[in-house]
Amino acid sequence: MILISPQTAENLYWMGRYIQRSETMTRLVIHTFDKILDIDPEEGVKLYDKMGIELTYSNPQEFLQKSIFDLEYASLICAIDNARENAILTRSHLPNRMFSRINALYLKYQNAKLNPLVSIFWLESTLQELDAIWGNLELSLVEAKEIPFIEFGRIAERMDLNIRIYNSMEAALYDLEKLNLLGHKLTPHYKKLSLTSTSVEKMLTKINGLYYGTIVTAS
Repeated sequence: MILISPQTAENLYWMGRYIQRSETMTRLVIHTFDKILDIDPEEGVKLYDKMGIELTYSNPQEFLQKSIFDLEYASLICAIDNARENAILTRSHLPNRMFSRINALYLKYQNAKLNPLVSIFWLESTLQELDAIWGNLELSLVEAKEIPFIEFGRIAERMDLNIRIYNSMEAALYDLEKLNLLGHKLTPHYKKLSLTSTSVEKMLTKINGLYYGTIVTAS
């Protein structure tokens, strides 16, 4: 069992989730922007409908603007803000370079919000910065006790989005073994997750309740 304060563990878990959400949604927004331009103007509507969000736009640039800055609780800037907030709360547990990169990404988006006519090339640079954040985690915290909490959040978020957006059980099951291994590392009382339901809603409930139903309960 890994000993770390419950509040710190929760913040690390959510930092992992929000960084992964930023990465996945950035890739999806870029991909959807291209499809709006070349294939179907309604692709953005379809994407956010899978997440239960109603989105309207009149052109590809407005789709980009709303996805990055304007969607309450679902914009890219919101995910990055939340990642940074959890990084601040766990500042003493993170390597300086990783925290600095998260903070720099936050500042980049805050500055862009003042002049929000961003390009797709500007958005693509976010992916490079997110890759660098994950790289700093892997290089700087190889044996650190904080890693499993961050990785648990990262994998849970990836599973959630793979099911929610792609309805991909194959991708979710690929990550499931990793998630269960991490869970057993975090606490011996971890209850192994299995995804046997055909209901997307039930599977998402299990994935999103796993941390609080096992890791927190056993702490």
